[in-house]
Amino acid sequence: MCLVCTRQKKKLNKIIRKAKQRLLNKRKCAKWLAQHGGELKFSSFPDKNILKDTLKEIVSINLNIYYIAMKKQGKNLKLTDKEVIIGSLFHHIIEKNDGQGPTQVTSDLDFFGDIPAFFSLVDYKENKEGNTILFKRANYEDYKLNQKLKKKLLVKVDSVNSRLNEELQATDLICGAIYQSIENKNDEYIEIIKNKIIQGIKI
Repeated sequence: MCLVCTRQKKKLNKIIRKAKQRLLNKRKCAKWLAQHGGELKFSSFPDKNILKDTLKEIVSINLNIYYIAMKKQGKNLKLTDKEVIIGSLFHHIIEKNDGQGPTQVTSDLDFFGDIPAFFSLVDYKENKEGNTILFKRANYEDYKLNQKLKKKLLVKVDSVNSRLNEELQATDLICGAIYQSIENKNDEYIEIIKNKIIQGIKI
């Protein structure tokens, strides 16, 4: 799982639209894009050169990449697993940015469903591996009423359909590059983006 932080959303969207146009100019690639509902996905991407060019353009803008990798061991992630993972990822970002972090994040509908999720910076908590987690899922109504919690950082996670969101499609390409390196020992894609990665973590 990875999170891409940037203020240059318009430039990022333009890069994804350009990649789609290049795919549409090739018959086989256009067919692949249509089969995926117009959504760019790293998996089975039909043109290696366009994929690499797009990754190069993505990392040419001002952005940072954070990721967390874990062994699923063939199991589907439970909601509690997802909460631990995203809490750990937010902690990782805070650690690398002198206590600063995102306050609003966009995720795919598949992750938390169509209801916004909130994560609050709370006291330290140890997981089974002994890693410190700074965030946990928060009830927004309780958060508004709790004066102590209101002083802490709150991150809102909005869920959207990735087919309609070019930023999530760019993130998927980045995730795919990281996955290829970790899972398949193929570094040709991560070599393109590595300078934008802020020390990924594995659990």
